[in-house]
Amino acid sequence: MSTEKTDTINTTRKNSKSTSKSKRNVFGECANMFVKLYHKACSVLFPANIKCLICGDDLPQKQDIEICEKCRCKLHDIAESECCMRCGAPISGQGSFCLNCQNYNVEFDVARSVFVYDGEIKHLIAGLKYNNKPYLSRTLSHFMAQKYRELNWQADLIIPVPLSDARKKWRGYNQAQLLAEGVSEILNIPINTETLVKIKDTETQASLGLAERRTNLESCFKVLDKYAVRGKKILLIDDVMTTGSTANACTHELKRAHAGRVMVLSIAHGKQDIPTQSSLESIKNLIN
Repeated sequence: MSTEKTDTINTTRKNSKSTSKSKRNVFGECANMFVKLYHKACSVLFPANIKCLICGDDLPQKQDIEICEKCRCKLHDIAESECCMRCGAPISGQGSFCLNCQNYNVEFDVARSVFVYDGEIKHLIAGLKYNNKPYLSRTLSHFMAQKYRELNWQADLIIPVPLSDARKKWRGYNQAQLLAEGVSEILNIPINTETLVKIKDTETQASLGLAERRTNLESCFKVLDKYAVRGKKILLIDDVMTTGSTANACTHELKRAHAGRVMVLSIAHGKQDIPTQSSLESIKNLIN
């Protein structure tokens, strides 16, 4: 084949790839524009402080948490006396730490969740995360800010758990970032959404078992600006905590960048009544 003919073929291929890439970019821009318009429409169609987000009944007055008293009673709070002192998981037994925190390396300093991940709170998080209802973050952020104040934590900087670019484009937003922005505004704590990034797409944690969750997130987060977190007390925000694998992976990178302390706050914890070492020993003694 002649050199001239080869060059012509290569040029045609390059033009074809360029055209295909251009079409993808145009499609992506259109999709992003649609998502932004949708979110603006949501703020008009679902204004704050009118109806309960759970039952839909009219609220008696203007309130930050858009849930009526009847529905608020259905949400299962996690009390300090009933959770693991390290990861915040609901536990059963007399010990202070769950088996997960005793048997595995935990990199974050402390973690807490507002609710048990069940019932109505599970539906609210699903709406925020999967059903394009970003307005739900308003109320959930207020719950998280209340929890932060009750714990008397002191953070210098708020960082949300990041999504990969592909997942964020598909969903239209990062739900953890929406929650973090709300908490930042309420508590007047600076937020940084650019420093901690997810550099590779992974399978969703919800689809994996315990062992797979621990390996799924290896080397997929990165700190771009070490000086932004150096010596800082970080409040890491996520929507749901289950095994703590995501929080561990993020904390690993933050601590590598010399973050001073990492506190994890989520709206809900996905495991109930994890046994403690003392309760496990009691069961063994009863069997023997």
